[in-house]
Amino acid sequence: MINAVLVDLPEHNARVRRIKRVFNDACWALDVEPEFVDVTSYDSRAGQAETVPTLYVFDDADPYGAPLAEHRGAFNAEDVTGLIERGLALV
Repeated sequence: MINAVLVDLPEHNARVRRIKRVFNDACWALDVEPEFVDVTSYDSRAGQAETVPTLYVFDDADPYGAPLAEHRGAFNAEDVTGLIERGLALV
């Protein structure tokens, strides 16, 4: 299985809530649990992000290793679905 991670800014405005909802819905549609990481956190996956939002897919066996797939910048549900499907194909 995989880990799908959204790295973004602290939740303080409507834009962040909207993209989290899109990410959340797309993940659950493919039976993948979504994870959210704040760029201000001490989570090492947040340190990899150079652009926000950034989406990562990690192998469950190595959730803090190199990402299987990533998407930087704005996204829609189709982008998330494509990213998750690429990650699932690689595990």
